[in-house]
Amino acid sequence: MSGVDYSKEPTLPGTPPTGAYIPAKVRAAVYKRDQYACFYCGRKKKDGAVLTLDHFVARALGGTNEESNLFTACKSCNSRKGKVGPGEIYRKMGAGIRKWGA
Repeated sequence: MSGVDYSKEPTLPGTPPTGAYIPAKVRAAVYKRDQYACFYCGRKKKDGAVLTLDHFVARALGGTNEESNLFTACKSCNSRKGKVGPGEIYRKMGAGIRKWGA
């Protein structure tokens, strides 16, 4: 997710959907489920973290925008991790990442 607002569908007539749209209801459910905390570093919205959504399985690899494939990530961590999958995140981010599921 590269700073693009994925909360709105295209509005120009004839513009095909990109598949990037995540309904506000789904976004809210994911943030609430994840307690408004970054999956990677644990920073919370109340502490000033700018939250985004990330995918366990990237859309480019066939992942969906379903709630079960989404998780909360702060903008900083989401940008730092780039286009790697969950299996590569420890290696790329090192000690800055909290333990999965902690």
